[in-house]
Amino acid sequence: MTKRRISVGIPTLSCYDKLIRLCNHLLNDEHPCIEAEVLILDNGGRMKDSSAVDALAECCDLSKWKVAVPPYNLGVAKSWNYLIHQLGQCIIANDDVMFGLNDIAAFLDAATANPGCILLETNHSVGGFSTFYVNRPERWLDMGGFDELFAPAYFEDNDCRWRLLVADNPVVKVNLPSWSHDNSSTLHSGDDRYKRMHWCCFERNKAYYQTKWGGLPGHEEYKTPFGK
Repeated sequence: MTKRRISVGIPTLSCYDKLIRLCNHLLNDEHPCIEAEVLILDNGGRMKDSSAVDALAECCDLSKWKVAVPPYNLGVAKSWNYLIHQLGQCIIANDDVMFGLNDIAAFLDAATANPGCILLETNHSVGGFSTFYVNRPERWLDMGGFDELFAPAYFEDNDCRWRLLVADNPVVKVNLPSWSHDNSSTLHSGDDRYKRMHWCCFERNKAYYQTKWGGLPGHEEYKTPFGK
């Protein structure tokens, strides 16, 4: 029986050890109906110099993965849009999560049960968009995709959820049976300068979200951006 190959996009900045851990598990996992292929978006631009590419080649079939290196760190929203443009229907995941083909099967089963849904995310209370499935990429891109003004990270997922909710097509939450997440790995591995920049960007994006929707997540007042 021919297996269905599912595309997985993984943006990465510096957590190459966790990236290799995920790819090794995902690309060598076994499932009767599913196999995965991975596109890595190396926002840090240092995979080759760090020997991560060599390590990946040793543990994973070369035909199942490839690496794209942008000219600069695209940030979260722009990376997600890039991967959707490149892959179409796909799973997008952080580099610091762990999941396997049974979790992909759970996404596919939920998408079959909800064929009109645009996006599905894990039902974890805080880690939802650290792994999500783009079921109708053309529809999401027609809606503008992820708002790239939320840069480099934070609130792009809240913005997506609210936009889909007011469009009467809310994100579907899915239980992934073996999924796990090392929270904030990139932040924890950064130096003091990186962490200071990170929290400055967090506060800026928070203010932008509040301006765009009239309130913070869970307290939005507008159903159209900026109340217009």
